[in-house]
Amino acid sequence: MKSFFRGIMALILVSAILLFSDLQNRSRKTNTQNINDQARSEALTGRKFKLAMVNYVDSHNSEDCDKGIRKALEDKKLIEGVDFTFKVYNAQGDMSTLNSILPQSRIVFTNVGDPIAAGLGKSFDDHLPNLCGISTMSDFEGLIKLVHQLHPRMKRAGTVFAPAEINSVSYKDRLAAAAKKDGIELIAAPAGNATDVLDAANSLVAQRIDVFCQISDNLTGSCSAAILKVSLDSKVPYYGFVSQQMKQGAVAVGARDYFQAGYEAGQMGIEVLSGKDPAKIPYRFVEKTDYLITLETAKIFKIRVPDQIFTAFPQLKIIKP
Repeated sequence: MKSFFRGIMALILVSAILLFSDLQNRSRKTNTQNINDQARSEALTGRKFKLAMVNYVDSHNSEDCDKGIRKALEDKKLIEGVDFTFKVYNAQGDMSTLNSILPQSRIVFTNVGDPIAAGLGKSFDDHLPNLCGISTMSDFEGLIKLVHQLHPRMKRAGTVFAPAEINSVSYKDRLAAAAKKDGIELIAAPAGNATDVLDAANSLVAQRIDVFCQISDNLTGSCSAAILKVSLDSKVPYYGFVSQQMKQGAVAVGARDYFQAGYEAGQMGIEVLSGKDPAKIPYRFVEKTDYLITLETAKIFKIRVPDQIFTAFPQLKIIKP
């Protein structure tokens, strides 16, 4: 039990999680694992499940996950207030309430980068028994390859990371490995708080990086405007993993689709509500990644976008900032 709670507390610090508590219904629980979708929806309706989503911080990503979860429930004809209640908590403000919910709950996570680094199992198949979920780990190799096509002479990329965040350290290390594979050195600057982020970004410019290749974490996600301003002021192009940053000055991103991540977590949650054991549901990666580029921002940084990049990345979409 101690290892379970340690794992859950680590999860809360890196994710949005969906809690399922339906103890009042378990006495009339129906085995619906092998029935079709329509029968499953009918078996779930009218049972008034208690659902809750817990976010570490409010963010665009968690909002998109919330929308995706609700859409998955809606597509199964489940109606809030009739078939389920849905509460949203912020872990920073509701920890005592959360502690009272956890012992009764089955858990599905989403918006989690590296569940194994967070201590939630030995592998995607061998994990803690009371939870399952969707990983939104970034496509580091994909973005590095995209950036390298735009900057064939690139030698150094820079990123700001948060040493206090499990996923941030994991992401920094994975990005460094992907960069090294492509012959690029990653310079990583630590930041402990919002004030440090600006200083860290400036320190990367002072170390003569060719581009910012900014990982996604809680701290830098909430302070991305500061890094993007340094990018613009110093004329060092910014590439990232969050689609909203395209409107703030990023040249291109390789972004996981967080609505899709929420939707897939909602589908997984419906499996759990239908009676499937979370321990038997493997963790998995979100299925969709968006590659986006804005030619207007590329022009600001005098970046030539070769035609062959659209052959190498057929999913690359041109958008306006």
